[in-house]
Amino acid sequence: MDAKELKLRKKALGLTTAQVALMCELPVGTVSKIFTGETKNPSYLTIEKIDRVLAHEEMLARVRAYVDAILAYIKEHPDENVDQIQFEKKYRSEHGLDNAPLPYASSKSQQWDDKEKFDGNLALSHMGKVTVQMLDEIGEDRRIELIDGHLIINEYPNMRHQMLVQNLGRKIDDFICDNNGKCRMFSVGVNVFIDEDDYTLVGPDIVVLCDDSRMNEMGIVGPPDWVIEVTSPSTRGRDYGKKMHKYMDGGVREYWIIDLEKEKVTTYIEGEPMMAYVYNFEDEIPVYIYGGELKITVKEVDG
Repeated sequence: MDAKELKLRKKALGLTTAQVALMCELPVGTVSKIFTGETKNPSYLTIEKIDRVLAHEEMLARVRAYVDAILAYIKEHPDENVDQIQFEKKYRSEHGLDNAPLPYASSKSQQWDDKEKFDGNLALSHMGKVTVQMLDEIGEDRRIELIDGHLIINEYPNMRHQMLVQNLGRKIDDFICDNNGKCRMFSVGVNVFIDEDDYTLVGPDIVVLCDDSRMNEMGIVGPPDWVIEVTSPSTRGRDYGKKMHKYMDGGVREYWIIDLEKEKVTTYIEGEPMMAYVYNFEDEIPVYIYGGELKITVKEVDG
């Protein structure tokens, strides 16, 4: 690592010397002398600090590039059910990336030169995962979720999906209010940190939480009591797979999957062994966390 390489990386990112100095919490003069070569033998600690800051910015640029690419593809192919695994494989191939997690993936033919263009694929020397902080810095909305540090890009739900969520949420909220219940219902994409870490962040369609101590300004930390996901073509696999295991292994007491295409509702109940039931939209479905006192017929709130 030398000053010339640091300067090229700064230039590729479009950062000024002053911006780098601010992020490094170093004097502008000190950083400037390193980039210009005036300081012939800068300290290792100073070089390492600049390297870490540039590495973080390169990582963010890589994530932005991937997010922009997949969102652009979804927008251009609104009727296509995008297989994100296949999309990522194609993206890696087109950009010549190795198999490291995308934020840290290196171009197999990466070489430093004076090219002005930066494609978001600069090499890093370490491995890692996407974190909640990275999403905050990117500034994206709830279309993006994280599961074990891997980006999940969700399409906006269609009108039927949104109306069902609104109607069902209202019915649940009315039941809670009518019975002076202590639980809270959320149907606006509340953040759920199900693993209580920075690597998994999900936004279920409907959440019921009965313990306010699990709630802070960022969202819900730990398992809610009841989670409902309404499937769409792009989320069905995760709703039945990774999310189901995340929710139930994480301590969610009750999890519903409302499948609009099949017009079926699968409910998973806590316990050993974990219990699951399948209902039609016309069935009267008892809510486990309320001991069956609340029963829901999905057909009545669908539309």
